[in-house]
Amino acid sequence: MSLTFCHQTRNRTRPLFHNKYTYLKRLDELPVGPGWVCDEWEVEGDLLDENGARQTEDVELWRRDPVECIQELLGNPVFKTFIRYAPEKLFGDQEGTERTRIYDEMWTADWWWDIQGVLPSGATVAPVILSSDKTQLSRFSGDKQAWPVYLSVGNISKSVRRQPSMRATILVGYIPVTKLECFSKGKRRSLEGYCLFHECMKAILEPLIKAGEVGVEMVCADGAIRRVHPILAAYVADHPEQCLISGCQENFCPKCSVHSSKLGEPIYSVMKDQTLVWDFIQEEARGEKSSEFKELGLRLIDPFWRNLPHCDIFSCITPDLLHQLHKGVFKDHTVSWATSCLEGGAKELDRRFKAMPSHPALRHFKRGISLVSQWTGTEYKQMEKVFVGAITGASDPDVIRAVRAVLDFLYYAHFESHTDDSLRRMDAAWAAFHQHKHAFVREGVRDHFNIPKLHSALHYALSIRKLGTTDGYNTEHSERLHIDYAKRGYAASNKRAYIQQMAIWLNRQEAVSRFQAFLDWARPAPGSCARDDPFDTREDCDGDVEMEEEEAAAAMGDGTAQYVVAKNPGMRGVTVRQLIRDFGCTDFVRALEEYLRDASRRRSGELPVAARFVHSSTRFALYKRITVFLPPMRQVSRLPMKDVIRAMPAQSSRPLRPAVPPHFDTVLVREHPRAADSTNPLEGLRVARVRAILHLPLTYGEELTKDPVAFVEWFTPFRTQDVDSGMFPVSYSSRNHRRRVSIIPVTQIIRSCYLIPKWGRKVDTTWTSANVLDKCTKFYVSPYLRHHDFVLYRYLYDKHVS
Repeated sequence: MSLTFCHQTRNRTRPLFHNKYTYLKRLDELPVGPGWVCDEWEVEGDLLDENGARQTEDVELWRRDPVECIQELLGNPVFKTFIRYAPEKLFGDQEGTERTRIYDEMWTADWWWDIQGVLPSGATVAPVILSSDKTQLSRFSGDKQAWPVYLSVGNISKSVRRQPSMRATILVGYIPVTKLECFSKGKRRSLEGYCLFHECMKAILEPLIKAGEVGVEMVCADGAIRRVHPILAAYVADHPEQCLISGCQENFCPKCSVHSSKLGEPIYSVMKDQTLVWDFIQEEARGEKSSEFKELGLRLIDPFWRNLPHCDIFSCITPDLLHQLHKGVFKDHTVSWATSCLEGGAKELDRRFKAMPSHPALRHFKRGISLVSQWTGTEYKQMEKVFVGAITGASDPDVIRAVRAVLDFLYYAHFESHTDDSLRRMDAAWAAFHQHKHAFVREGVRDHFNIPKLHSALHYALSIRKLGTTDGYNTEHSERLHIDYAKRGYAASNKRAYIQQMAIWLNRQEAVSRFQAFLDWARPAPGSCARDDPFDTREDCDGDVEMEEEEAAAAMGDGTAQYVVAKNPGMRGVTVRQLIRDFGCTDFVRALEEYLRDASRRRSGELPVAARFVHSSTRFALYKRITVFLPPMRQVSRLPMKDVIRAMPAQSSRPLRPAVPPHFDTVLVREHPRAADSTNPLEGLRVARVRAILHLPLTYGEELTKDPVAFVEWFTPFRTQDVDSGMFPVSYSSRNHRRRVSIIPVTQIIRSCYLIPKWGRKVDTTWTSANVLDKCTKFYVSPYLRHHDFVLYRYLYDKHVS
């Protein structure tokens, strides 16, 4: 049967190739993008071989013409609606005052305006964005590595550049990875590695020199011909590579002239001057022993950037959220210091992480954090969501305030759109860390803070004002590109002369992609819906789930809060007795009667007969979860985000299925409308815990059954923030010594929220993730669960009170 089917398929489709070789030949006939060039060098070392001759190493640099790559990007019709050819200024008010200026895309920041002013009239700037990073290719064994260099342009929207499938970033070269064993170990070999990198980058970027000075005519995506000046604007790299690029030692700042012994102080030093740095290097090369050369921690190199027109390499170096903040400042330093200061140490911290309540947007560290063997950016971000709450009660107040300041700075740095006000608050958060960091010295954890990654935070506000927000320059994007541009190509090779095979493989992949794009344009598939808007990602760079454009429009409707539930309730025939026993719906009958009376009073009618008699055997249909939608916020996302709220009892274990603990999530409820002139974003909101989501019987009437209802337990209102943690304290609200409960329409639920228990000096050993919301009575509302929550609880509320 299968042989007959294959024979029929071959005869009917009649492919133009009959084996792999002819298939690849056909692929090679397709139009391709910029071609590859291989430069071969022989590096002569200072070590001698057995014959007394100097040892040598052969290196290969694979590169493309960056000007052709830029032509490819600017001329791609896919990006037509997402490209800007001139700078813009955005403001938050109609008057256009500088204090309300908005920094977002690169074309809204200062660098483009500055460069546009020095170019001839009618010139178009192509801000070149480079990124490079070594990556491991071999798995389990071997030491095969690649060093890709990626190129994109700031004319393309950052939301498009962030998507690998859009191919808005092009691989422009592979820097050779060599151990340089022909040089003696130590400083000499390290210096020669610096020199080799700069020679390779000089060869890759050489075409940008003339193109940046006189411009190149390019056909752009909108069909217009423009004289484009490609100018290096941003270089995305981690700290070791930033130092490699700027030509300084790794214990110095790659951007400014601060001395390595003063990195721990909030001192705004003068930015390094590219011309002066080159002068200092030349003086050192002539043997003049320049004092500035040593004070700036420079290396004796011939930098690739010295001849690039209109380029200031020290301003080009961008913030690195992943390695500088998430991994460096937070995980490697702040977590370690705060754990050492915590009463009970790592064991107490682990107990607190184990007992944290669950939430769909939060990873639960079931074994604590000390036993996590491999950390990634995802784990760092998950730990940040609860870390301040985890150390409350058992830490010095100054330690809590220092940790809070670090997290506030980190969340502000993540904003996708900034104003001068938010940048001032970001800087104020970092100043608060320096104000309270002495607690770590007092506890004997640190004796200095001369750490380059800590110092780098001082440059974030300036970089954002010059180049736009940090989400456009995240090294996480480079890490993801390694899969498409290095790892998959290596896996397809025979592991010998693999860089050449990777380049050929990539050419074929790009040719297929170009040809498929042409086919989609020439003859769209029947019933297919081309994705015109590349913003519709399912998950953003912070892990929050975004929505499709059509889905978002339907969800938000006319601007009122909407929700989604299952087509049919997942639990049917649940009695009132079960609601009280399994769901914890105490006083359910009274709460239902109050809700029905209020509803009938608003409708000026009588209750249906079926709604007048509710007893312990009355049955209801229940939903397991409901999804609401967080509204768009320019600081977080331009699309709504899904927010899942659960109300599920515990499930006992079954064969091959472990027991499932109960999940009754906490939410923010709109208790009463917010005044029209109020600036308090929390006015009218109150925390509640959802115990059940019910679909009332149809016999109750159409008006009462139009929307599901939720049985909730109330918490006390928002009052004042805790002075140390900055979080709002809440506790269960009671009436007549019983928890205050109500039944409300689900349309009053605004979003989920996250409560962190007040632990005291030691966590109660009976508390677990499953029962802590029941056993504990006092909590903090976390502002760090999502960036949406941070904007609400911290940024907007602080603006209201200040």
